[in-house]
Amino acid sequence: MKILLLTVWLSLGGVICAGAQSLGRVGSATDISPSVSAGTVLMGGGADVDAAFTWMINKSGGGDFVVIRATGTNAYNSYIYGLGSANSVETFLINSRELANDSAVVQAVRKAEALFFAGGDQNDYIRFYRGTALGSALNYLANVKHIPVGGTSAGMAIQGSVYYDGITNVVSEEVLLNPYRSGTGIHYNDFLQNPFLKKTICDTHFNTKGGTTDNGIRGRQGRLMSFLSRMITDSAMTDVKGIACDEKTAVCIDQDGIAMVAGVGKAYFLRQWCAAPETCVQGQPLTWTNGARVYVIPGPGSYTAAPAAAKSVDLKDWTTVSGGTYEYWTVTSGILTLGQTTGTPSVCNLTGVASPAEDDDICIYPNPAGDRITISSDVPFNNSTITLYNSLGQIVQRKSNLNGNQVNFNSSALSCGTYILEIEQTDNMLRRKVIKL
Repeated sequence: MKILLLTVWLSLGGVICAGAQSLGRVGSATDISPSVSAGTVLMGGGADVDAAFTWMINKSGGGDFVVIRATGTNAYNSYIYGLGSANSVETFLINSRELANDSAVVQAVRKAEALFFAGGDQNDYIRFYRGTALGSALNYLANVKHIPVGGTSAGMAIQGSVYYDGITNVVSEEVLLNPYRSGTGIHYNDFLQNPFLKKTICDTHFNTKGGTTDNGIRGRQGRLMSFLSRMITDSAMTDVKGIACDEKTAVCIDQDGIAMVAGVGKAYFLRQWCAAPETCVQGQPLTWTNGARVYVIPGPGSYTAAPAAAKSVDLKDWTTVSGGTYEYWTVTSGILTLGQTTGTPSVCNLTGVASPAEDDDICIYPNPAGDRITISSDVPFNNSTITLYNSLGQIVQRKSNLNGNQVNFNSSALSCGTYILEIEQTDNMLRRKVIKL
């Protein structure tokens, strides 16, 4: 079957706009404005989970469902339209920053009552949408209009506040032996902002992709453990988290943060267990003997069974759980161990690893750094001074009397290595390690 790509004219509130690239629309051409309810769908790839789409349609109030993608066809249109009472389903192919800044595209997307990212290459979404008018519209839909937003495969991988861009496409065996094989591919707080996915990274195709480790574990478990280790080591985060889905599996997060599992595979909820990794450095095998506490929930075993609290994790506290089992994952000298029933140590006071206020307030990215280092804060810096030191304690760069919520350092001329970023405030001083690759 041939799919004809059309550049269409869209009628938006009586004004005709050109330039939006649409792969077609099914259903009504008349815009409606039903009541909506916020939600998030994280789908692991492979076969689609019908129940997750039905859940989104219901939360959209039967409004207009928009699919956006950087490659592919309009195959989702008829599929989604046949699952429920959506007013319409339309797919937009947005494969350039020019289109992501096109006013017709942005206006059309902002009218959605549900939005879904198709699969593909997550780096396409990042390089085309991050920092554009479309990127702002996506956060508007999720956090102001409060519509359900979902994605599968690459469309799931981009939804955490921390994400891996996939450029290096590392597998578990590689990053267990050297966690920095993923290079500068881990990014922080610079794209989608989901209040229930703070300090959280998402991974997909969990049981089928990611290679096989030396001790026979197949999947992306080792890769995700290395990402969590990097989050702790590079950005001084604590209480880091990950959510992963097998193929044919989805996590549906409602407006109250209840993450419910649907589909036929498993979902995995990883949370740092006590201490940081002992060894997470360039060129050396990863060692993290405390590792992660993991709540594993099998789906209901059906593509159509509705997500329910009987199989869920409350993301407001990560301790109210149902329908799964706990296990502990650790790494010693690059060897991953899964399925342990007792943690090391066996009891951990989670409040002991919760971030102090200053960790929550300040984020440094990318880390490892390339040509720039960005320091952002939830509150203005208020006459702060930020100094970058090299490994000899020498000042490399300094910026003083700062205000605003973001500061940028040009790191393009820095030699590869480890640096210390010192943030001096009126009543506080923070030091963070930054790596330049």
